[in-house]
Amino acid sequence: MKNILKVENLTKIYKTKKGNFEAVSNINFEINEGEIISLIGPNGAGKTTIVSMIGGYLLPTSGEIFIQNKLNNRQNIGVSFGGDLGFYGRVSAEDNLKFYADLANIPYKERNQEVMRVLKIVNLDDNKKQLVQEFSKGMNQRLHIAKALLGRPKLLLLDEPTNGVDVEMASEIRNTIKLLTKNEGVAILLTSHIMGEIEALSDSLILIGDGHIHFKGTVKDLINKSGVSHTDRLATLEESYLAIAPSLRRN
Repeated sequence: MKNILKVENLTKIYKTKKGNFEAVSNINFEINEGEIISLIGPNGAGKTTIVSMIGGYLLPTSGEIFIQNKLNNRQNIGVSFGGDLGFYGRVSAEDNLKFYADLANIPYKERNQEVMRVLKIVNLDDNKKQLVQEFSKGMNQRLHIAKALLGRPKLLLLDEPTNGVDVEMASEIRNTIKLLTKNEGVAILLTSHIMGEIEALSDSLILIGDGHIHFKGTVKDLINKSGVSHTDRLATLEESYLAIAPSLRRN
């Protein structure tokens, strides 16, 4: 498999009144084509800082980020932070994406076709003329993913992709994410507080605590590491994570 993302010794230090605060320390990991890797850990562990540095929203204090073996090759990254912000509510979904396609330097002759391509991937092509302010939360989350897919990025950063949506819509969004890796070969770095979602989607996990990596491996490996067991069933990822979580928090 082709390597899409390689992070080497990624570190972020903030200067505060009390001295230096190391938010992230010497982070190393890789993602290959078609893989879904999830970052999990408590609030304040450093997950958002890592994603923000990879996406180009924060400069690392030290370390390097390679996209398809090129340093800081961020034109091949799509970012979806979700939420209610980011679109013009009184404008249609189609016109919102045309605006972002222009920002992404997609040639004008290809713009309409590209917008329709990403709308179709997230099943919003029938809603292309609908105003975004009329969208449900689930539709809005899917539109964020469509925006991130403009220009066919090889790496997708997804932050809480099903946050605030109902069970049915969450399932639809997860199916879309799976198809992106299968049909488009997209590599995905996922963050979510929903352990069931992580368990359903992830090829492997990276467990972050106090700015450090404490574990890399599969869901099964983490369950085994936690030591949680039952006589009548396998332990869940959520149970295993909760058993480990106290050791991950900053002092």
